Amino acid sequence: MTARLHRRPDWHRECLVAANRQLEKSYQSNPSACVALQISRNYRLLLTHYDQPDIKALWQHLSQRWWAMYCRHKHLPLYSQHDISLSIN
Repeated sequence: MTARLHRRPDWHRECLVAANRQLEKSYQSNPSACVALQISRNYRLLLTHYDQPDIKALWQHLSQRWWAMYCRHKHLPLYSQHDISLSIN
């Protein structure tokens, strides 16, 4: 199976998309801050797998939407992801 995956350059992207589909279904049945955060992170990772501006804009929008869900669960002000990463470093 590993050899088959290496011949398909888009397998990372497909795995992230499939993971997010499952995570979104899980979130619908049991909303959780951790799941929302993971979905947001996966969409941010997807940004590195596309060069098309319209698709990158979609992933960026979805990442921000799930980040807002995470902030809502944690009762945090809606910081941008960039603001949070600066405070961690």
